[in-house]
Amino acid sequence: MKITINNNFIDKLFLLSVMVGNTIAISFAKPLGMDPRNFSIPYRILIILFSLLIIYRERRNINLKNISIISLVGFWIFYIIKLIYSFNNYSFHQDVLLSKNEDIFRILFMILLPSFALLCINYNKVDFKSITNYCITILCGLLVVNYIYGFITLDHIFSTYYIMYGHIGASLFIISLFLLLFCKKDYNSFFLFFCLFLGLFNVIQSMARSPLLAVFVCSFYMVLLKGNKKYLLYIITLVLLFIGLVILHEYYGNEQITSFNRIYKWVAHGDTSGRGPLYSRAIEIFNSNRFLGGRILYEDGVHPHNIFLELLMATGILGLIIYFLKFLPVLKNAALFWEIQKGNIYYKLIFALFLQYFTLVQTSCNLFNIPEFLYFSSIIIGIGYTVKTQEI
Repeated sequence: MKITINNNFIDKLFLLSVMVGNTIAISFAKPLGMDPRNFSIPYRILIILFSLLIIYRERRNINLKNISIISLVGFWIFYIIKLIYSFNNYSFHQDVLLSKNEDIFRILFMILLPSFALLCINYNKVDFKSITNYCITILCGLLVVNYIYGFITLDHIFSTYYIMYGHIGASLFIISLFLLLFCKKDYNSFFLFFCLFLGLFNVIQSMARSPLLAVFVCSFYMVLLKGNKKYLLYIITLVLLFIGLVILHEYYGNEQITSFNRIYKWVAHGDTSGRGPLYSRAIEIFNSNRFLGGRILYEDGVHPHNIFLELLMATGILGLIIYFLKFLPVLKNAALFWEIQKGNIYYKLIFALFLQYFTLVQTSCNLFNIPEFLYFSSIIIGIGYTVKTQEI
């Protein structure tokens, strides 16, 4: 008997894995007393296997002349060469040197391979509505469990950096707001509002600026997409109220909310939380070799905390150009993401989630430590390329 596997089902599982799988993978290791790195191993194996399966399935349809594929593969090969060269020719702390092989493994199997597989999917056949249902349910469920656990132990279940902890809530907020604005009739409004405020509370509780900024950026994008002046007035009013709240907190809040303190210092005094020297050092390294760039990281493994500065520092103008060439299908099919009447409505949600992580990489994390940004990049590129291919 021949066993057949539904390709659409495989695509759905893979997309769910890259969209919320990492959030699941960083959950429960702490409550169970396990090493978070070991706890996430099944997730990494799953991503690798799914990627190989999809690439194998689509091997005959892969166009190696596709500019996005050339850009993706070419950049990461170039980056690995620069990584090896940097570790062999620049001084690093011993613990940073020990991470060399792990970094190469991560780039090849957790970044390049899944990103390549995501470019191979036919997104016209993907059930994004179903995927969204699973995403909002999983994120809401994990955060509810998180706060129940926190009430009991005064801790949270997620073994992650506080900024990424805030972005878990930001994802839930963005999905909830999108569904309230565009798909309200298909969902229970009480549930969506519950998820909206649960996500926002998690963003504020994380004490990080980046998730808050991402919430504003993505909310503004969705309101513009809605094209309703009433909603635009709402969001402007909320922004003004938030600014007022931050100012009041600065003078009367006794510094109780750390994220508000950092936002006030950032806007009022230009305080970048120690990032200024990192930016300056990145520019110095770039200026030493503008075409190819210099070392990929500083001696202690720290990075510039800005994707553009890191690209210029590590790979120069050449690397910056190669990196962003892959987004050409997105630019050519921008209407899919900016016009409500064009394409699947859920394409706009994917773009909003991409914007969230694009906001993040302006102020935090290095090129290969935020897989969600790279995965959502490949998804929107794949959507643009799929539509272009279907029109030919």
